[in-house]
Amino acid sequence: MTGSSRIAARRGAVVAVLALLPGLHGCYIDLDGLSGGAEDDPGPGPDTPAPGDPEGCAPGDCSRSCVVAGSGAAGAPAAIASAGPYVVWTSRGGDRVRRLDPATGTVDDLVSFTPAPGLLAAAEGLVVWVAADGLWWCPADGCAAGATSLLAFGPGEAGAVRGLATDGRHVYWTRDEPSGTAGELLRCSVAGGCGAAPELLAPAQSHPRGVAVAPGDGGDVVWALRGAGAGHGQLHRLAKGATSAASPTQIAALLDFPDRVALGAGELLWTSADPGGAAGGVSRCDLTDSCAPEPLAPQTEPSMPLSEPAALAIDGADAYWVNRGGGTVMRCPTAGCPGYPAVLAEGLTRPSALAVHGACVYAVDEADGGRVVRAPR
Repeated sequence: MTGSSRIAARRGAVVAVLALLPGLHGCYIDLDGLSGGAEDDPGPGPDTPAPGDPEGCAPGDCSRSCVVAGSGAAGAPAAIASAGPYVVWTSRGGDRVRRLDPATGTVDDLVSFTPAPGLLAAAEGLVVWVAADGLWWCPADGCAAGATSLLAFGPGEAGAVRGLATDGRHVYWTRDEPSGTAGELLRCSVAGGCGAAPELLAPAQSHPRGVAVAPGDGGDVVWALRGAGAGHGQLHRLAKGATSAASPTQIAALLDFPDRVALGAGELLWTSADPGGAAGGVSRCDLTDSCAPEPLAPQTEPSMPLSEPAALAIDGADAYWVNRGGGTVMRCPTAGCPGYPAVLAEGLTRPSALAVHGACVYAVDEADGGRVVRAPR
């Protein structure tokens, strides 16, 4: 299949531009003067409209870009996901998991304490996250009795987890280690927990990174191996029903620093970012046993390069990601962009994570100590 034959028909979507810094091209909205509407954000002032104000972040309205949780409400967000009717994120500043109800604009605690939370994933109304003391889960609609432990970690073990995914039935994660020869892909059941030890699906992995899993009962789990350097990266797949006795299938090799991965209906997407520089890109291939990698989007706009792409997500026929080095949120058909990707938000400060929910894209922005912004998708 050629790149031109896969170009999606969707070409004319309106691009919402979110600009924080004067001097950037195009129209812009000054997000420093907008309120997230959360209960623990600072109150409105002369330049801070009240929640629901036409210049603010109106609940349930994805027609404009705004801040849904400022630094106080966001609490130094790390990872973010869509979970049922909510958008949830881990809060490093507050050692908690926070939850936004987009319909009302309310931000509250899903979990009021979890030490040093980091990676987070969600599926079928279930939220899973990595904390300093282990792997945990909780229903997105609340866990008044407390979060459920899947696996306890010893000192420093949380930092070795590099990728996390769930289909609501099992949790999958990658674990790296310094030598680059003994990384792992692991799994355990949500209902049963990890028991004495998680199930080891793939040992001897060279610097594993992102992992993605198909929804529902069937499909695959895929993950990226960064490898020892440029040209050593790989992509692997394994049927979800496979046991630890099964051997993964290598579906792509000779890649440069693959990092985040995302699964679509019949395609696999991944980001690449050189750890020693700002180069990078987003690539795709059809999900086959031996795929042919090709760029998802061209590097054709010098003022907004695809610099340090991260936090890749697929929703329907479109892919979304953030460029940490470029301060942008982008959208492109999973079949490939006919031109430069749609820029949904720009002028951000090293965005690091995103989630697609309803008509909005939510992104973690490091400005002001960390906040959550949204833009029309």
